[in-house]
Amino acid sequence: MNGQRGEIGLAQPIPVPEAAEGSSAPEAGALFLLLLEDGTDEMRAAMDEQLDAVAAWWVKAPPDGPGFTKVEPEYPPASRHDVERFLAASRIREVEPGVPLVLYVTGHGITSAAATHYAVLRDTRTERLLATGLRTTEIIAAALDSLSQDVLVIVNMCESSDVGPELLAMERDLTDRTESATLHVLATAGPRRKVLGGAFAAILREAYELLRSSEEITRPFLTMEEFSGALRQATRTINEREGRKLEGPRALLPGKQDVPTATLPNPGYRMVAAAVEPGRQEVAPTLEHLDYWLEKASGRPTAADVGWYFSGRRPLNRDLATFLRGPAAVMVVTGIAASGKSAILGRAVTLGDEGFRRSDRFAAAVRHCPPETVPDEGSVTVAVTAHNRDPLDLLRAVATKLGASADPAGGTDALRRWQAGLRLFLGTPGPMVTVVVDSLDEANDPVGCVRNVLVPLAGRHSGHGTRLDRVPPQPTDTTPPGRGVRLVVAVRSSSPADDTSRGEDSEHELLSELRTSFPAVTILRTDLEGMREDIAGYVRALLDGEDTWRGQDLDEVSQVVAAAVGRSFLDARVAAEQLRTGGPALLGDAWWLDRLNTGTVGLLAADLDRVAEDGLGAEEALALLRATAFGLGRGIPWGEVWPAMAAVLLERSLEGADEKIRTLLGGRLAGYLTYDSEDDRRVYRPAHDRLAAVLRRWPAGGAMGGGGTGSDG
Repeated sequence: MNGQRGEIGLAQPIPVPEAAEGSSAPEAGALFLLLLEDGTDEMRAAMDEQLDAVAAWWVKAPPDGPGFTKVEPEYPPASRHDVERFLAASRIREVEPGVPLVLYVTGHGITSAAATHYAVLRDTRTERLLATGLRTTEIIAAALDSLSQDVLVIVNMCESSDVGPELLAMERDLTDRTESATLHVLATAGPRRKVLGGAFAAILREAYELLRSSEEITRPFLTMEEFSGALRQATRTINEREGRKLEGPRALLPGKQDVPTATLPNPGYRMVAAAVEPGRQEVAPTLEHLDYWLEKASGRPTAADVGWYFSGRRPLNRDLATFLRGPAAVMVVTGIAASGKSAILGRAVTLGDEGFRRSDRFAAAVRHCPPETVPDEGSVTVAVTAHNRDPLDLLRAVATKLGASADPAGGTDALRRWQAGLRLFLGTPGPMVTVVVDSLDEANDPVGCVRNVLVPLAGRHSGHGTRLDRVPPQPTDTTPPGRGVRLVVAVRSSSPADDTSRGEDSEHELLSELRTSFPAVTILRTDLEGMREDIAGYVRALLDGEDTWRGQDLDEVSQVVAAAVGRSFLDARVAAEQLRTGGPALLGDAWWLDRLNTGTVGLLAADLDRVAEDGLGAEEALALLRATAFGLGRGIPWGEVWPAMAAVLLERSLEGADEKIRTLLGGRLAGYLTYDSEDDRRVYRPAHDRLAAVLRRWPAGGAMGGGGTGSDG
């Protein structure tokens, strides 16, 4: 062995790399390579291909890869003695608990008449396997019975799956290890099948690209189930593309298939910085969104002018900030669809976050906000969305983020146990907690969420309402013991409000339920008549500083858009984006103005008419958008799901689906979608629930079908 490899493989155990901040797992590990050549040029070339593919997964240095330390013999082993000497010299059996261990073995193999699998080396004689061959399980056991808590062995040898029965017998000698560690063995060739060689390298590369792009798994490590699934999908793709009949690799140890392991770094993982603490991230805007508005503000004439996002909608933001400084009480933020409810809540959640307030990038913007609109630091404890959640899901999310857990004594029903756990938490003396719940009307059972989540959370304070223009009442002897609860809930109203009917909406069942459950509730409307000026200011801010609009009267154009879109910030944003790309000429386009006046449907139709400029067909683009509107939960994942759903809506296959999705996400239609995370995958859904309803109703084939939906639809 050469000097460097000798120091790593002989002198000492593989050192434990330092863990990344905030991570319990090491960033790197050890990759042991056993390349059992037969001396032919063909096998050497196949092994070189495999090494390149393996290096991409495990050896490539950060930030492009995990940076595993590579350990291999200086010369390819020719005899069983060479392999045994390498296993001893490399100290693979002594790899420490905190170091992920990957062992990659490739070469010829054979299954004997006694159903024992052997590694075949250059000096092996098939008529003397016991003397000149080496049982494959002896190589595998060196890794499995090491000290490492994360072990992966990949056996790319002829007939390698035949080692399965031997492994199951060996598993009885590894009982303690299989319970405490994550152990995996992957075989690439079935019975009587030759080693895959360069074909397995192709499968590894295809799976790597798949996981790096369309799978979009959001955690740093994969499970064996995910890794095996990607290898199977890669095999199918190669077979279809090249007309081959390759078989996919198979996992040989059945346990812990769904547990993420540090031996399987995720090629698609990208650490995403968040604007606020985890307990508030569901409602807070993304860093990209905040950076956009900060960059807009950076071009203002004075440093004190921080722009529309931080200073717009002043009365609403003032009222919410005042409520968040008050006593235990309940506020409902309501208005028609797309009137800015979520944005109001998101701003308050973000500006009240301690980390956001202290960040160098945003501290100046916070300081220059109108002070009466800025909530106190730490004024929001947790913030969640009710979108597509049932009562148990919502209760679990709120309670967990507060630090509560289910109480086993609460009964056999999971909902009751979580309610009991929440009661125990709230009954314990402690500081006031503030819970923000967005999109209550988008829950799977909104009324059930009120009765089974919100009332247990804040019902004991339901008589302690607050008026925004009065001094908050002081606690009395009748104040319930334990923690006080402020609750802020956003819910869509079925009809708009005006200046004389603030807080009145008898038609809305959910609002009526909230009023009944919380008699002293404070109602904050986002859709009052004066919001036309808010929308005009929003449009002006979106166009301000754009090259195509320099020297134009932005006040005039913003008023034109505000008059057409009514009370819909969603339509205002879409219209502004079309004006940004289309320029002032659009204002003289009668066809575009007509579409503007038909609301969301008309604006979407206008974008679909121009989507060919992005390289997409309108019918395919519409199918991809509509597919996201039919997803359950937080949205639909990319992977195989999104293309399949779009194909169903198209009633034909979607050729080149992944590339078309990439084009969609990078083009003019990207603004119609938002993304989230569910079950450790990035998922996509329409940017607004009303847009989702429009897309679900849209006839297949893109026909307008009846004149569209207006801005209040």
